[in-house]
Amino acid sequence: MRNRFGLLYGVLVALLLTIGIWWVYFLTHEGRVYTEYRLQKLATDRLHASFLIQADQQIAGDPQQFLGETFPHLVYRRTPDGWDVEIEPAALARIRAESATTRNMFLYEGLVFLLLLAAGSTILMLSVRSERRFKQARELFLAGATHELKTPLASLRLYAETLGREGLKDQDRARIHRSMVKDVGRLETLVDEVLSMSADDTFDQGPRQRLDLLDECAAVLEDLRRFAGETGVTLDLTGARGATVFGNRTIFALALRNLVINAVRHCPPPVRIGVTVEPGKRWHRVTVRDDGPGIPRRLHDRIFECFFSATGGGARTQGAGLGLYLVKRNVDNLGGSVELDSEEGRGSAFTMVLPAMTTVG
Repeated sequence: MRNRFGLLYGVLVALLLTIGIWWVYFLTHEGRVYTEYRLQKLATDRLHASFLIQADQQIAGDPQQFLGETFPHLVYRRTPDGWDVEIEPAALARIRAESATTRNMFLYEGLVFLLLLAAGSTILMLSVRSERRFKQARELFLAGATHELKTPLASLRLYAETLGREGLKDQDRARIHRSMVKDVGRLETLVDEVLSMSADDTFDQGPRQRLDLLDECAAVLEDLRRFAGETGVTLDLTGARGATVFGNRTIFALALRNLVINAVRHCPPPVRIGVTVEPGKRWHRVTVRDDGPGIPRRLHDRIFECFFSATGGGARTQGAGLGLYLVKRNVDNLGGSVELDSEEGRGSAFTMVLPAMTTVG
């Protein structure tokens, strides 16, 4: 498919070049022919006027009076042998200037036409490529989501069949129950992340407003206290007030929540997560730091890709690889960027760099 589009684009470019070359040749040739035609007409008028002067004595007495209106571009000079008829130099210069102006006008129009064709063809090919990339991304997303959904569903089905067996011990039943709850939680998390991706593209998530980052972080962490308490996670918030941004509260909350949950998932217990707010003149920084296994440097460029997961051996759960992808997209929507500082065995620090709020007129 890619080779086919490349060939099509090459043929299109070749056609445009051919049209351009033909246009230049046509204008040059036709302009020269038209100029020669007008010059030849002047020469014919000159011969015609000379013939009339020789044939009619009355005209020969004052050629300018009788022929001046008919042949305004001719000049008559008396000589010892009679009259010498010449073409006015200004008329020759005017014809050449008009010819050049006409040629240039059509040449510029042709260039504009070619530029429009080139721009149109480029936009067309970029649109085709963009559509192809979108289809590939959609297929990848559907394949990844389907795979991630099938895994816990297959596990739940197996557990359900096992629970239906007779003579199952109570301790095994309790173990299976815990595993089923764990898989249901995994399904809920995946569905939430998929819906977050869809909402980011499809739905209006609310107006932009002034946000104090310290207050917003406190609200998100307070919402996660119960989750943290059940999983033995310690959440700390430090920072100073005055770090304000202009953005959407839901988008920021989703980004911070995903960073915290991502740290919880990928850190062995006990987990301690610190959130720090650092005000700046132009950019504010919100850092989520954990003491987990860290991320190898070779994976830093891939960690924000959709469905990519670098789960460590001591992780509590295995995510679908959507959390950090959503973080990057949400921070991009806020006009900021995400930085990663991590080494294997030394924990990770994800920093959201957000533009400081300026005075809104």
